[in-house]
Amino acid sequence: MPAQRADPKARSLLVVCAVFLHVVSPRPDLPAAAVSINQTFNLARHMQLNSTVLVHTYLIHQGSPFSDPDFGAQRIGYEGVPSADMPFLTWCNLSDYDRLSQNYKAYKKFFEFLVLVRNDQMELNSDKEDLVEMLKTTQLHIRGLINNLTSIMEALEFPVARTEDTLTLQATGTNNFEKKVRGYVVCLKYKEWIDRTVKDFARLAKKFPLPSFSP
Repeated sequence: MPAQRADPKARSLLVVCAVFLHVVSPRPDLPAAAVSINQTFNLARHMQLNSTVLVHTYLIHQGSPFSDPDFGAQRIGYEGVPSADMPFLTWCNLSDYDRLSQNYKAYKKFFEFLVLVRNDQMELNSDKEDLVEMLKTTQLHIRGLINNLTSIMEALEFPVARTEDTLTLQATGTNNFEKKVRGYVVCLKYKEWIDRTVKDFARLAKKFPLPSFSP
């Protein structure tokens, strides 16, 4: 039996349908992203206030020279601890994806470092429960921030950046003074990063305003 040829009109209809389906393909969930961005902005501002208290509390519990009034080691660093420093124009021109992914990568590392710092302080200052509790609370806030960043990137259909554990068991074998220095650097750089995160999300919140709902 000879094969039937497709009606030209039917073929045209299939092409039109295919084009229509392409046009209405799923788009990023912008309302969900806007809600998460504004929630994260509020969380970051809360964390910013706590970060100042954390640095101060950390220093006064470490003894001299950390607790000395003239202590000023703001420029010291520690390998692997993220730095928020960046040229202003470079920061202004970051894409939404770069802004979000850089925050995500930084806080994944800070969470890991804060586990180490908290363990160090439980050994060095086991009687300083306020500091140990602050470090624990900071970890919980960072975990919430990471979850929010993941939700925002998924809503905007951005790939979530891959990160790897960078700390090894060798990091636990250093002397007590270096542990104190490392903890100070982690707390200080965390404060600097959360200051930047607040600025990042102030920009994102303007770009993705909360949707208005009619009553």
